[in-house]
Amino acid sequence: MNRQEGMTMVELITAVAVTGIIVAFLGTAIYHIITISEYGNDKFTALHELQNAAYWFNKDGQEAKAATGGSQLVLTLSDNSTVTYSLAGNNLQRSSAGLQLILARNISSAVFSVNNRVATMNLIAAPVGRSNVSENGTYMVYLRPVEG
Repeated sequence: MNRQEGMTMVELITAVAVTGIIVAFLGTAIYHIITISEYGNDKFTALHELQNAAYWFNKDGQEAKAATGGSQLVLTLSDNSTVTYSLAGNNLQRSSAGLQLILARNISSAVFSVNNRVATMNLIAAPVGRSNVSENGTYMVYLRPVEG
C-alpha cells in the first residue's frame, strides 16, 4: 500500500498562524506609513499657509506709515491707501483698493496688535480634520518712519 503524505492539522494551523502574524505586521507598517505621510503633509500645508500670510504682512507692513489693531489690522500706506487684514471664517483675507485676496486658509485664530510702531500678527493654522496638527506663527514688522 502506498503511503500518501499530506499536511497534518498541527502543520496547517502553524502555517496559518505564521501567515497571520506576517500579514498583521505588514498591515500595521502600511497603516503607519500612510498616517505619518498624511500628518507630514498637513503640517507642511499649515506651515505654507503661515508663510504666505507672513510674506504679505511683511511687505505691506514695511510700506505702512500707520496701523491700528484689534479684530482686524488696518495699515495706512505712504500714499494714504489702506490695506486690511481680517479673519473671515477660517480664511485670512487681505483687502486693498476694493480687491480681496485670501492669504491663508484653515486659520483657527488671528490676533492683531500695534504697539509703538510695531505691528504684530499672531496666527494659528489648523488643517480641517486633523485635530492634532497645528502651526503657530507670530510675525512682527516695524512701520515706516514718520517724516518730519
